[in-house]
Amino acid sequence: MRQAERRAQTTNRVLDAAAAEFARRGFHAATIDDIARTAGYTKGAVYANFAGKDALILALIDRHLEDQLAQLDLLLANTSTADLRTSLRNAAVEQNAAGGPFGLLMLEFWLYAARDAAAKASLAERYQRMRDRLAAAIADRDAARGDELPLTAHEVAALVLALDAGLFLQHLLDPHAVTPELRANALTAVMDLPRPTG
Repeated sequence: MRQAERRAQTTNRVLDAAAAEFARRGFHAATIDDIARTAGYTKGAVYANFAGKDALILALIDRHLEDQLAQLDLLLANTSTADLRTSLRNAAVEQNAAGGPFGLLMLEFWLYAARDAAAKASLAERYQRMRDRLAAAIADRDAARGDELPLTAHEVAALVLALDAGLFLQHLLDPHAVTPELRANALTAVMDLPRPTG
């Protein structure tokens, strides 16, 4: 195995271990020792790949973000409202089944980042990438449908991300109140805002 492949394997094992420890203990309580032990490496091996817990969580966010962006492209390829709603509902079912621990980790890191300038800048940059990609997809979708938005595509993207985050938080507390159908209907309604007439 080449050195680059070994390094990539080590990085992935450490990230998987960090995800498991953060999910089990939380971002603040999990230690580099815990993560190294779970990964089967020494603490030095973890530090050889990541500067600390902030770097680990940002790498996990990057990995998650790439998956989300790929899903986003597929979702917004649907030009009809009915197809978009169905795709969003199916995505919500999958996210509800698998996304709880990561969503909680994101919330915990979000609160930490709000009080730490470096973490805040790093997290904001990642959300900007997501908004930019979402805005481009919304603009393409509307252009294909011949629609003109009453808001800019970037404004709609910001609303979609904020609404989705809020619905996720409510789902954590009361899953029956925020169903996949509600999530899909709400997000579709924002993306298909009434167009100005005349």
